[in-house]
Amino acid sequence: MNKKTDSNLILTEKKDGIMTIYLNRPEKRNALNPEIMVDLENSFSIASVDPEVKVIILAGKGKVFSAGIDLFEFPSMFIENINEKGTSWFRNYLTDLHYSLNKIESLEKPVICAIHGHTIGMGLELALTADFRIASKDTRIGIPEVQLGLIPDVGGTTRLTRMIGVIKAKELIMTGRLISADEAFRINLVNEVTPEGEELDASIKLAQEIIDNCSPTAVGLSKKVIDLSRDIDKNTSLEMEGIVQSIIFGDMDKVIEGFQAKIEERKPKF
Repeated sequence: MNKKTDSNLILTEKKDGIMTIYLNRPEKRNALNPEIMVDLENSFSIASVDPEVKVIILAGKGKVFSAGIDLFEFPSMFIENINEKGTSWFRNYLTDLHYSLNKIESLEKPVICAIHGHTIGMGLELALTADFRIASKDTRIGIPEVQLGLIPDVGGTTRLTRMIGVIKAKELIMTGRLISADEAFRINLVNEVTPEGEELDASIKLAQEIIDNCSPTAVGLSKKVIDLSRDIDKNTSLEMEGIVQSIIFGDMDKVIEGFQAKIEERKPKF
């Protein structure tokens, strides 16, 4: 899905080591269509290789983070192509979508998702690719695909279940109900709930905390180890920890700087 589009469906701004990526279809409640997914992948690809970018924030313009898939564009595209090319076309297209979201999830940089208003369906599946989710008090969160006669197919049944457990995942997925930001915090679906309208400021504060105090290399590799460890046995995970730590020791100057800064009670200069 690494095509280019000539739209403003995604806006970006870079400041103080933070790249903020905005969904920009406020008139459509930031509904996700094929074009916005292409632009989103391109924006994350740019941020991933920019050495000035230490943390990425994903947010939405307007009154909501995202209302999910565009209920007009996506179904029309699916029906037309499936009728013409068969269901294998859909499976191939879904593989591309999975690839795009997997790329966000696997970035060796922290990704913070600032959510507000509604975060529904594919909008939630997108938010699940982030390392942190910070929600405004007014947020309503859910994955109601079964109410459309479908299942969550872009990570909803997979990421959500791994994140909050089988019991609560079944409850949300099999009823399609929406929950409050406070309930999402209670079941570990979001990291923090802020007063209404303050989710982006809180995300910037968290990003700045990481940038000011932590080694970008150590943060990125610890993220990688955590994510990979979910699917391997304990001993292999422990072995991987040692291997990754040895890679970090390959840049001894940065390790020494971290220890020295702690001793001198100052911020490190990684």
